[in-house]
Amino acid sequence: MGKALEVRTRKSTNVTLPPEVLDRAEELGINLSRASERGVREEIQETEARRWADDNSELVAAYTSMVDRDGLPLAKYRTF
Repeated sequence: MGKALEVRTRKSTNVTLPPEVLDRAEELGINLSRASERGVREEIQETEARRWADDNSELVAAYTSMVDRDGLPLAKYRTF
C-alpha cells in the first residue's frame, strides 16, 4: 500500500504562525499539518544528530587520533 493510503493515528495540536506565513501558505495551497510534521521531523533528526555527536565526541576524537597515528584500518586492501 502506498503512503497516500496509509492511515495513521493523529493528535491535534495548536500552532501559532505569523499572519503573513499563514496567508502565503493558504495562497499556495500548502497543507499546514503535513508541512508542520515535516518541519518537526527534520528538527527531531537534527537534534538527535547533535546529541549523538555530543554523546560520542570522546569516541570520535579517540578514533581520529588513532587514524592519525596508525593510518586507516585495512588501508592496505583499498583499491582506490
